[in-house]
Amino acid sequence: MARKRDEAAFERKRTHILRAAEALFIERGFHQTGMAAICDAAGMQPGALYRYFPSKADLIAALVAEEREDTRAFLDRLDGAPDLRLALVEALMDAIAAVGEAEYGRLALEIAAEGAREERVGALLAEAEIGALTHLTRILDRARAAGEIDMSCDCPAAAALLLTLIDGATGSDLHAVFGERLRPVLRGFVDGILGASPSPGV
Repeated sequence: MARKRDEAAFERKRTHILRAAEALFIERGFHQTGMAAICDAAGMQPGALYRYFPSKADLIAALVAEEREDTRAFLDRLDGAPDLRLALVEALMDAIAAVGEAEYGRLALEIAAEGAREERVGALLAEAEIGALTHLTRILDRARAAGEIDMSCDCPAAAALLLTLIDGATGSDLHAVFGERLRPVLRGFVDGILGASPSPGV
């Protein structure tokens, strides 16, 4: 009888490999990083590593999947928030601070570039983008129905603009330069997209 795989141990090892590969991708880029280097960084023999990730494309796909989960968590924070505008401003502040980090920015740009070259990665990125847009649009639709935002708000367009703001901040130093000065500007941006606020200030 075949031995049952220890799923928890498998996932821990898989995450270890992914973090090792991620560090190399940030340092060298995808195309300058070979599987042999990833094996060395993870402290594994090639045969063992390939049981977890058959190819470098699988590693990149796993990073895209992690990013998708991060985006879902970001949007879940907004869903059902007692003050959607305040939640949006806080979430945008956090997102801009995160994507402005040098390492995160380099990795995000590497993934975007790989998506333009590699069809599989491009399809995963497009799927993630559509999923995020659909998710945020649903949140805004519910808020509009509840009277929390202006009835004239074009929810799909508003969602696209909000997500574009985050994408556009990748690799920037907006948060490092402006810090808390961004907060009132973001509030004005959010109110401009969603319509006049029913209550004052953040």
